[in-house]
Amino acid sequence: MARRLAMLPCAGAALVWLAWCAGCVLNDQWGWSQWLWWIPAPVAAAAAIVWVAGAQGLARGAQRNRATILGCVALVIAALGTSRSLSLVSHADPPDSLHLVCWNARWPGERAQASAQALVPWAGRVMIISNPGRIAEHASIWMRDGEQLAEAGTFLLTGPVKVLEARPVVQGDDGFAALFRFEASDTGQTSLLAIDLPSDPFRPRHAVLARFAAQVRASVDLRSVDMIVGDFNGTRGSVSIHDAFPGFRDAWSTAGQGWGASWPRETPILHIDLALVSDRMRIDRCELVDPGVGHHRLNTLSCSRPKR
Repeated sequence: MARRLAMLPCAGAALVWLAWCAGCVLNDQWGWSQWLWWIPAPVAAAAAIVWVAGAQGLARGAQRNRATILGCVALVIAALGTSRSLSLVSHADPPDSLHLVCWNARWPGERAQASAQALVPWAGRVMIISNPGRIAEHASIWMRDGEQLAEAGTFLLTGPVKVLEARPVVQGDDGFAALFRFEASDTGQTSLLAIDLPSDPFRPRHAVLARFAAQVRASVDLRSVDMIVGDFNGTRGSVSIHDAFPGFRDAWSTAGQGWGASWPRETPILHIDLALVSDRMRIDRCELVDPGVGHHRLNTLSCSRPKR
């Protein structure tokens, strides 16, 4: 009986690890498979550790040895998966790049001033804030002289640029989007699509993103868009995101630095705040930073025009 009980943690941990592996293969192509795809690699690594620890409770012999070896193999694989969310490479932050901060502020009310104060370290950058709540009332805290402010739907833009266009594109059950077109001295005109997709985990991501992208294309030629930024509520590497916005590269995967997950802010394990960049822009650096307030980490990135 004791031997059978000792097998329970091994079996449970193995099931979690196998579910993670299945998610890596199946991705979020279907509503049911997205639950497997969303299992974070660190959870699979923790399960493998439980697997190895549980194996030590088995009686000495071939069964214990096999369980330990399999658990160690599972741990190595999960550790490799976790390492894909970590970049120790230091990327340059050229001064002539377009520097942006993208953040889902989640409608701060009484915390609006604290949220505005959290943006001060990045003053001088182009700020793209979704669900800004009352932050606009305190924009002077981080804005510098000569910077512009523009609002479009549920998005706010500020920065040292000349805003040429700011308009809502999609506002509905499948998500929100706004188009900003602005001009900066070093990088010229930039067309940026800010988005915020539904957080309901029971909605099939592939179907939702397909409908959302179709609605966006009805108003915007995506071939003219340089960047798509925001809270995708879908994780980096998702088939749903790739199929909805083909031809765009994930900024962190290209030039990421540090830990690549953004939610929840205090202990991030999911990569849902993303920046997609077209081939017309070179990604110099992308880093996710804890602002110390709110539910999401800031997505900071620097992009420039390729030299011709």
